[in-house]
Amino acid sequence: MQSVSDVAKEWIRSKGGTLLSSEELNSRLAEIDQQASDKALSDYLELKRRVYQRDSLWPSGRKATFTFERWLPERQPDVATATAVKKQATDLFKRLRREAFNVFLHGSAGVGKTAMTLAILDAFERFTNKTTMFVSAVSLREAVMFDFNDYRARARLEHIEKSMLEVDVLVIDDFGSEVGMAGSVRQATERLQQFYMRVADARYEVDENGRRTKCTIITSNNTHGELRAMYNDKLISRLVTKKPDNIILFAGLEDIRE
Repeated sequence: MQSVSDVAKEWIRSKGGTLLSSEELNSRLAEIDQQASDKALSDYLELKRRVYQRDSLWPSGRKATFTFERWLPERQPDVATATAVKKQATDLFKRLRREAFNVFLHGSAGVGKTAMTLAILDAFERFTNKTTMFVSAVSLREAVMFDFNDYRARARLEHIEKSMLEVDVLVIDDFGSEVGMAGSVRQATERLQQFYMRVADARYEVDENGRRTKCTIITSNNTHGELRAMYNDKLISRLVTKKPDNIILFAGLEDIRE
């Protein structure tokens, strides 16, 4: 008398099916488990990225995008300097894929600092599993200085702060413009200083091996000295790197905005 197993095998063969060995079956099950795990991780990453995009603060109120391919050195009169700036930015991105550190982009208005920063964020989103967030310093100041009776604004700011503390790669764009305009340097309000200090402290988090896990990219029209006149020295030390290898100077480039 045939066993149920034998009958099942004969039925599978009669239908043109292939019988798997125990090893093949285990391998197939492991492959299915891995695919399910990869899909879950991919979905979770997409969800996190949506949260950080929701909490980003864009100057225009809408997400802006740019790529390294669109940053064209030939648009500048000094093509050689513009080419060197682009190479430095792409090299920094390659390093940031392996380690976390702060980056400072400094130069006059309209020379391409924000566009280059957006290109770096685009590369992170396309080629890594890291999360990114863009924050306009001017827009952030407006959010921080909300009326305390505005509960909706308070809840919005709490979401923004939480995301700024947690995201892998944070951009603070046009830092300093929210305090000093047209060359006038004024001290930031205590409320704004405290907000930035909480962010700066949290973003120096390290893993079990003592390596930093978060990157902060600052763009500014202001020098280190001007920023120190606006903000606490301790804050500037944490946010704005002084390491030459991590600074991109847009010196010699011209305003190309139309």
